[in-house]
Amino acid sequence: MKRVSILFYLVLTVGLLVINAPAKTSQSSDGATEKEIVTIIQKLMDAIAVGDRSVWEMYVADDVIYTDENWKVLTKKDLIDQLAPLPKGYSGSIKVSNVRSRINGNSAVIVWDCLEDETVFGQRLTPVYLVTDTYFRRNGQWQLVASETIVKPSPRQGVTVDPKIYAELAGEYQLAPGDTYTVRIESGKLFGRRGARAEQELLAADMNTYFVKDTLRGEKIFVKGVAGKVIKMIDRRENNDLVWTKIR
Repeated sequence: MKRVSILFYLVLTVGLLVINAPAKTSQSSDGATEKEIVTIIQKLMDAIAVGDRSVWEMYVADDVIYTDENWKVLTKKDLIDQLAPLPKGYSGSIKVSNVRSRINGNSAVIVWDCLEDETVFGQRLTPVYLVTDTYFRRNGQWQLVASETIVKPSPRQGVTVDPKIYAELAGEYQLAPGDTYTVRIESGKLFGRRGARAEQELLAADMNTYFVKDTLRGEKIFVKGVAGKVIKMIDRRENNDLVWTKIR
């Protein structure tokens, strides 16, 4: 199940996944300790699926700082109080992959890829997340003291639009004097270039919104004026906008 869904259900009367695939780890400075901690991670995930709070009580520190992919900082109580089995219609598994560790005495940082395979009412989702966990060994027991999850976006797919639309977008846009972005058409495709930088193909998200091929961040939104002609391009990244005015 995708990590977003996991923590959504975890925080809002949740149900999460079962890890049913073996963990694949990389060589570390302390392979035995890494293996021990990865086993704990698997136990925690197994316990979530069935709502077993005792495992989380055992392996999660009382003073844990748990940051989910929605930038919410959760306490141990937040995590445990809302543990519940997966809701009806949901199933899935998590595979712990590409484990990297830095272990020093009673402290360990574990970085791992969370590969989820989720089925929601017959529809399959396969998102990937990057998780950084910090463990301390206290009274002979490894405990999770901090965790942070980052979403690894899946590659974006463009949609098909009428190539005639490209003619409305083509032209030169200016951010400031001497700083321009050129949009042009070649062989039925749309390309953009800022100044003297390399040209990049633009794919359509919809008729007015485009993104650079093979990138995960940012989009370019072409805005029309009252006369129906494109007058500017909004260069948007993480909901922060730069406005380029069309000059020709």
